[in-house]
Amino acid sequence: MGLALHFILGFITSFLGTLTPSMLNMTAVKISINKSKSEAVKFAIGVSIVVLFQAYIAISFTKLLRENPYFLKSLQKIAVVIFSLLSFYFYHQSKKDKISTNSLKEKATNSFTVGLLLSALNMFSIPFYCGITTVLNVAGWLQFSRQNSIIFVVGSAIGTFTLLYLYLYFAKEIQLKSLILAKNLNLILSVLAGVMALFTLIKLL
Repeated sequence: MGLALHFILGFITSFLGTLTPSMLNMTAVKISINKSKSEAVKFAIGVSIVVLFQAYIAISFTKLLRENPYFLKSLQKIAVVIFSLLSFYFYHQSKKDKISTNSLKEKATNSFTVGLLLSALNMFSIPFYCGITTVLNVAGWLQFSRQNSIIFVVGSAIGTFTLLYLYLYFAKEIQLKSLILAKNLNLILSVLAGVMALFTLIKLL
C-alpha cells in the first residue's frame, strides 16, 4: 500500500473520530472565544502531539495481535465490540440536550499544557484506534510496516489538528449551533460505527 493512502487513512479516521463535539474540541472553542485563536492553536498542537503516541500505541498493539493467527479471531471480535460500543456511545451523545464546556477553567494559563493533559486523559482514543486499525487491516487497506505505521500515525495527528483548527476558527458560529451540530454529527457517527461493526462481524462469519 502507498504511503499517501496510509496518510489519508490516518487523516480521515482521526478527523471523523474528532468530528463530534466533545471535551477536546469544545475546549478549543472556549479557549478561542475567551482567550485568542493563537492560544487555541497551542491547545490543538498539545492535543495532536498526544494523539501521535496514542495512535502509535494502538497500531503497535494491533500489529502484535494481528501477526499471531491465534489472536486474529479474537481481535476481530474485539473490533466488533469496540465499534458496537462506539455506535451506542455516539447515539447516546446525540440524545443529550446540551454539551458541557466547563472542562477548562479561566485560570488555566498554558493552553499547550492543557491540550497535552486533556488529550492524555482521553482514554477512549487508544481503543478507538485499535478498532479502526483492525478493520482497515482486515479489509486490506492498512499494512503494518514501520514506515506505513508512522505515516498513518502522522496523518492521524494532522487530522486531529485540522479538525480542532476548524473548531477554533469557527468558534463563535459553533458555540451558537453546537446543540444541533452535536445531535446530527453524533447520529451520523453512530451509524458509521454500526456499519463498521457489521462489516467486521460479516468477516467473522
